[in-house]
Amino acid sequence: MVQEMNDLPLYKYQERAKQHILKYPRSALFAGCGLGKSRITIEALKQLPKPVLIMAPKRVVDHTWPEELEKWWPEATYVHLTGTPKARAAALDKPADIYLINFELVAKLVDTIGKGGWRWPTVIIDESSRVKNRGTKLFKALKKVAGRWEHLVLLTGTPAPQGLEDLWSQIYLLDRGDRLGKTLTAFRSRWFDADYMGWSYEPKAHAHKEIEGRCSDLCLSMTAEDYLDLPEKLVVDVPVDLPPKALKHYTTLKKELVLEVQDSEVTALTAATLTNKLLQLTSGMVYDEEGNSVHSHGAKLEALEDILLSIGDESCLVVYQYRHELDRLRFKFPELIEVRDNPSTIDDWNRGKIKLLAVHPASAGFGVNLQHGGRHLVWTTPTWNLEHYIQTNARLHRNGQTKPVMIYRLLVAGTVDDKVAAAIEGKAKVQDILMESLK
Repeated sequence: MVQEMNDLPLYKYQERAKQHILKYPRSALFAGCGLGKSRITIEALKQLPKPVLIMAPKRVVDHTWPEELEKWWPEATYVHLTGTPKARAAALDKPADIYLINFELVAKLVDTIGKGGWRWPTVIIDESSRVKNRGTKLFKALKKVAGRWEHLVLLTGTPAPQGLEDLWSQIYLLDRGDRLGKTLTAFRSRWFDADYMGWSYEPKAHAHKEIEGRCSDLCLSMTAEDYLDLPEKLVVDVPVDLPPKALKHYTTLKKELVLEVQDSEVTALTAATLTNKLLQLTSGMVYDEEGNSVHSHGAKLEALEDILLSIGDESCLVVYQYRHELDRLRFKFPELIEVRDNPSTIDDWNRGKIKLLAVHPASAGFGVNLQHGGRHLVWTTPTWNLEHYIQTNARLHRNGQTKPVMIYRLLVAGTVDDKVAAAIEGKAKVQDILMESLK
């Protein structure tokens, strides 16, 4: 069976993407979920210099890449540069075609072997938007050894989750600053206007067109909507009304920056802290100064219960943001399973054995296929993170899904919920423009 799958030809768009990788020693493939980024890359790797180092989020390293390699290139050998320092050292001594490492360990790898000990002519950075921040240990480590790579491939479906600024560090790794500037400061100075405090930047009128034009040779964009016959995806905003007491808690904290509830004190000394605390309140509970969760209301749990009743016997995926949400979901719905509860959970969901599955977008937004288990997804609390939002929705809305996908967002009208939802839509528009221009 493995051999039969290995012999399956690439689709025309996949062959085009493979040739793009082979044509440019340093390239980026911005491909939406379900288009087969891993398969495309594996077919290209068969012709590229080895050994290969693949960097990715931990779940993708532990599960997705091993599964894809065994499916499409079973004769390739691979090892994990993960685990304890002793295990990583032992893995480094093993000869292999592919070495797999999660992002959190890349800086330690560079520190261990040094620039002169770099041995991988080909590097794959999967979910490359993770290196968008120039100040992280990850980016600094990659910058040290970038000159040693013969081939680099960036893979992501969300290249600019927070806006055009996210592109600079990724493109820098491709061309060492030739296209967008040697420094982030130079990049911002040329294409952005700063606010009067210098804390935020807005693209100048000509920025989109010029930035995209400079990157269009190395970057290839593909969206699922263009190449896959996916069923419809509908986003439904479900209004939630706060009980009077909870609404009073919300308005008091927003106005006074301090809230006393159930003998606990909640304070918000900065704008960012206030926004997060208000989101906690709309979700149903808020953390006090000692980190204890304080109950405010159960309105969103009731709204979720209404959705579950309306969909009948169909399965539902619930996306939570806070630890207290998961605890309350388990209490309210004893049948609920969290995706990390058991190694067989994902298979059980896809076989229809689980009716209510809870996931956190940071842990289940990448490398997890859930499209065979259901078509309903509920966000109990909105997220600021466009990458999490797109990737998590794509767990259901991807190749293999046969029914229209329903995305429900539980939003308390007139609160920070609305602002977060609007911000996500704004970020999505910027990225849609970018993806369209790089096709």
